[in-house]
Parts: sequence; structure tokens; C-alpha cells
Amino acid sequence: MSKAINPFKPTAGMNPPELIGRDAVLDDFAEALENGPGAPDRLMRISGVRGTGKTVLLNALGDLARKKGFEVVDVASNAGFCNRILEALQRNLRLESMSISPSILGVSLGSVEVSKSASHLGEAMYDAAKRGGLLITLDEIQDASTEEMRELGNEMQLLIRQGANVAFAFAGLPTSVDGVVVDDTLTFLQRAKHIELTRLSDFEVGGSFEDTMRRAGKELDEGVAELLTRASAGYPFMVQLVGYYAWQVAARSGTESVGEEAARKGIQAALDSFNAMVIAPALRRVSERQFQYLAAMAQCEGDEIANGDIAKKMGLPANKVGSYRKRLIDAGLIEPAGYGCVSFAIPYMRDYLLETVRKD
Repeated sequence: MSKAINPFKPTAGMNPPELIGRDAVLDDFAEALENGPGAPDRLMRISGVRGTGKTVLLNALGDLARKKGFEVVDVASNAGFCNRILEALQRNLRLESMSISPSILGVSLGSVEVSKSASHLGEAMYDAAKRGGLLITLDEIQDASTEEMRELGNEMQLLIRQGANVAFAFAGLPTSVDGVVVDDTLTFLQRAKHIELTRLSDFEVGGSFEDTMRRAGKELDEGVAELLTRASAGYPFMVQLVGYYAWQVAARSGTESVGEEAARKGIQAALDSFNAMVIAPALRRVSERQFQYLAAMAQCEGDEIANGDIAKKMGLPANKVGSYRKRLIDAGLIEPAGYGCVSFAIPYMRDYLLETVRKD
């Protein structure tokens, strides 16, 4: 009898066994592809803090489009993404009006040169759209330059006006997604359907744990689904971590079910990994003053914390900490929570900060 394989996939951007709570988005997108050019859900802007499943959702949209015969180009938004889109299209399309450099494809195509201009990008996109449809997905929009976003946006807008068979989805941190659509040359993206990825409901998470475990060959003892659900805090990446490590602990003990002890050990292992993979790297990117703001915030009571209380903990006037607040919101580490208040955007960050401050 073959060994059952752990079904959970806690790797950044990798598709989980079940995409929880996204059925309506996927159904709307599939219908938009079927309904042809002009369907509103062919344009999507997806926002959410780190670990809420933005990349996974883009992957799922791409899978749907491929099944319907679309060519799909998935790119990250760091420098040069327009050239990478063009190169991806060149690998699959015959461009009669231009020649392709051997250095791009790594094969011998003769002595030719290529100009990576916006017109060539638009031509390649149009050709792909004619052949069966084109979906471009753009991830980590906070890393995109304004110039490249305008280049891609202008080409996409022109194709849409021409009735081309195209779709476009982009994802990033909330403030970066909002920033793209207010650019004067990209206002058409304001009409893109906005998908805000928030925390999953306990009902969805608990049901997913039970279904995923059962399909892979393990049952959950009574009360274990609730334990795993609470530990996940509605956070998609944490769902995968908790499920993965709870499964591993049970598998090592040779049991066919996941009991309370295995669940608790798995939760602790998941939390250790979450701290190392999500929280610590996020905090390494903040300035000393921003870290002090977060540490002071962690020491305040309640989930919704007044900016004035944080300033008091820091020993500063309230009007001196506004810039730290804004930058931390832009970074997706905290989020507005009513007038003059903020809350942590990532679960377990408060606990991590308190432990860090205690050690110092």
C-alpha cells in the first residue's frame, strides 16, 4: 500500500488542494471568458495583504483561461516586465512583421535584430488575442514602475477598444493596487472588478480541513477541526501551514487520524514557520522608527488601536508618527481600523513583536 501524500502546499504561490472562498470570483471570470470581449469581469484588480492568496488566485484564473484556449502570460512586476511579456509571446507566436533575436530564445533563427518597443508589444498581444485569446496576469504590482504600467495599460486599453479577445488581472498590496487605478493614463482600470482578499470564514476553513484530510486518507478526531481553524486565523497561507504540519505529525506517528496532540504540535510547528517565512522578513524591511511604532502598537490593548495611544507609548506627539503609520499601511503590515485607529494586518504579528521586545 502506497504512503499517503501530504495534500497541503505551504509554498508561496503554489496552488493549494482547495481554493477556499474564491468560487464566486472564478465563476464570474469563467463566464466572462465565455461571454466574449466586453464582459466586465475580464478585467480584475486583486488586493490583499501578504499571504491572503493573491498569487494563487492569479494562478487559478490562468488555469481557467488555458482550458478555454487562451494563451496565458504570468509575470511579476519587477523591472522589465513588459519585455518579459513580449519575450513570452514571441516564444509561442509567429510574428510576420518582426524578427526575433537568437539571444532571446536561445535557438538559431538567423541573423536578426529586434526592437522591444511598445508597438511590438501591442502587435504581439494582438496576434495572441486573434489566435485564441490572451490573458496577462501581473503579480506584486507594488514593484511595478509607473512607466511600464502605462506602457502595458495603454496597449491593453487599445486592444479592448478594438474588441480583441483579451483579459487582464493584476494583484498587489491594497495601497499599490489603489495607486495604479488613480494614475491619469490608467483610469480605465478603475472599471476593473475589484477583488479584495480578506480573511476566510471559520466555516469555510473548518470544512476545508475536514474535506482535504479525508480525500487524502485521514480523518480528524472530534474537536480537531476547530483547533486547526482557530490557529489559522482565516489566513490562507496559515491554513496550508497548519494543515501541512498537523498531517506530518500524525503521519510520523503512523495514525490514520489527526488527534489533538498531533494538531497542537502541528500548530506550533506552523507558527514557527509562519514567523520565519512571513513575519520576520516583513519586519526586516521596515525602518527603526517604523519598528518602534509596531512595537508600541503591540503593547497597546485591543485590536483597534488609536494612533494617539501608539504615539504616547513612543514618547512622541501624535502628529509626529503619521508618516510611520502611512508607510506601514502602504507596506501591508497594518491597516486602517476606523477613524484614527489601526490594526495589525498579519495574524500573530503582535505576539511576535511582544516576544521580540521582551527578549531585547
